[in-house]
Amino acid sequence: MCIVGAFVFVLSLFGILTRPENMLAALWPANAMLTALLVRNQRLHNPAGWLGAVIGFVAADLVTGSLLVVSVALTVANLSGVAVGVTLLRQLSGEDINLRRPLSIRNLCVISLLTAGISGAVGAVVSTLAFGNEPVTAFLFWFSAEFANYVVILPFTLTITCCREPLRQIAQFCREFSFGLEKLKPYAPVAALVFSLALVQVVGGPGAIVFPVPALLWCALVYPLQVTAFIVFLVSQALIFVLEFNLLDSLPANMDAYSGVVSTRLGIALLAIGPLTVASINVARSALMEQLAHAAQHDFLTGLLSRRAFVNLGNALVSQLAERHGSLTIIVIDIDHFKQINDTYGHAMGDHVLAKVAEIIRAHLRGNDLVGRLGGEEFALLLPDIKAEDANNIAQQIRQAVEKADVRQGRDENARIISITISAGMISREMASSSSLDQLILEADEMMYEAKRAGRNQVLVQ
Repeated sequence: MCIVGAFVFVLSLFGILTRPENMLAALWPANAMLTALLVRNQRLHNPAGWLGAVIGFVAADLVTGSLLVVSVALTVANLSGVAVGVTLLRQLSGEDINLRRPLSIRNLCVISLLTAGISGAVGAVVSTLAFGNEPVTAFLFWFSAEFANYVVILPFTLTITCCREPLRQIAQFCREFSFGLEKLKPYAPVAALVFSLALVQVVGGPGAIVFPVPALLWCALVYPLQVTAFIVFLVSQALIFVLEFNLLDSLPANMDAYSGVVSTRLGIALLAIGPLTVASINVARSALMEQLAHAAQHDFLTGLLSRRAFVNLGNALVSQLAERHGSLTIIVIDIDHFKQINDTYGHAMGDHVLAKVAEIIRAHLRGNDLVGRLGGEEFALLLPDIKAEDANNIAQQIRQAVEKADVRQGRDENARIISITISAGMISREMASSSSLDQLILEADEMMYEAKRAGRNQVLVQ
């Protein structure tokens, strides 16, 4: 309760201090940030948390001179929207909440519309009764403020892991500033954005609201989602503040400012949707590319490196070791009587055996070792910079673990246990410029066949 109360109090006080005379706050981040807080922290989403929010809203109003009745009424309007937002956001998947799907921003905009509509309806009643405002005007003013704040603030508050990421980017920029212009290229979008914001202030006019759009889209294409959401949040809040006060200062005394403010806020909200959508699509595209890259480099059945990826990485490892005269141990493993397993129990069971053996191999390797499926039931392991005795111990541990593996035909407790064993050949060599991965694997492969001819279920070392 104390955490939520203090959180809401500080944000509400900030919003109240941005109120133009006889109008609602120009900046009101409390509702959107409270919504994100309750969505992301289940332990705060309870009666005590909601009571803390009520106390925070009311206390901020009372401190700044509002009447208790008016403060309570405004709090009801604020929390009605928060309640709707929290309820709807909790229906979304984790990917949608983290904006990792192309349609995530659409879903967020729909929720923002519904939340702003409920909050605006309640707020219009309060504004009409407490301040004597015209109902339609009060609704539009409240609705536009809530919609703009939710669209702009929620992407940032829902996706940001902590404040370290934006600060890390800024710190990195400062470190690289003295290293030459070439390394400053990633920060060109920020420079363009600063320039466009300067134009907003200098040029002004009704078209100023779209000046930052190209730079924001550039940022969305270059920076991670979290950083883009942070930039959109800062820029949108700055535009709301600057454009609203410039608008209020420039209007004739006899002209109603409400329509201009509503238009400005809705324009800024729609401005933010573009770069946020681009950033969200970029996240989904990057995730898809990673999946495709993983699928291209790994065997789909065992999850080990495919033959091509293993050979490519293995050749690179051999070259690295040759440069510093390091050592490399190669182990080739083959499942004994694998054809008989397929013929007796079916190919589905054969696939299960392959996956089980691969799982056992992975469990016994170090972080810098390479393992791949060469084809069929044959696997190869590359262990750099290891003593031959230690490598042999690893190979023996793998062999023993496979022999003891609980592989059953069916899921019944009484299902028949299938016995599986492996044969392995191992060689250890000092790497030189003439070392060839293909030749090393061939030598280990010959030792593996020697192990099979010697009776199987053993490791032979050269």
